[in-house]
Amino acid sequence: MTAEHYHALHSWMDAHPTAKRCVVALDRWLPLIPFVCYPVLLCLLNVRLFRLLGSQRQAALDLTAVIARTVFVPGLTFWGGTILRDRLNLPRPYEQPGFEPLRHKETRGHSFPSRHALSASVLAMVWMYFYPKAGWVMVGITVLICVGRVLTGVHHIRDVVGGAALGFALGFAGMWLL
Repeated sequence: MTAEHYHALHSWMDAHPTAKRCVVALDRWLPLIPFVCYPVLLCLLNVRLFRLLGSQRQAALDLTAVIARTVFVPGLTFWGGTILRDRLNLPRPYEQPGFEPLRHKETRGHSFPSRHALSASVLAMVWMYFYPKAGWVMVGITVLICVGRVLTGVHHIRDVVGGAALGFALGFAGMWLL
């Protein structure tokens, strides 16, 4: 989006303060859902593992390997995305002259890929592997996070699309193809 697009969006948000508050609140609080749900998933998997340990040793060993992927795939994806952001160091939308984001941020550069989009999407794929319905809910939350990051002016569309696509691809590859 250009600065003119953001100015038009900002003007619309100023004319609709309830919508503006909702967008800013969703941008602030939605990323907590994947962050909180990830340890919940790990707990659920460990409960499943402990149930298998007593009776089905081979199934427990197989689940242990999958739990390891559940930890390493998101972790490596997050750190890889962080390194990519540092190397590319692309500017954020609010670094354009005359641009004021809906949500004030001090960060300069490090815009691509969006780590919020990257993390939410890779975690959605991890959830999808074990609990498909919950995974689809997480995909929806990822989309909302992406929209919120663009609407508040902290990321370009390319940042969230790139982050989400990378997260979905690495999450799928890490969980289903390894």
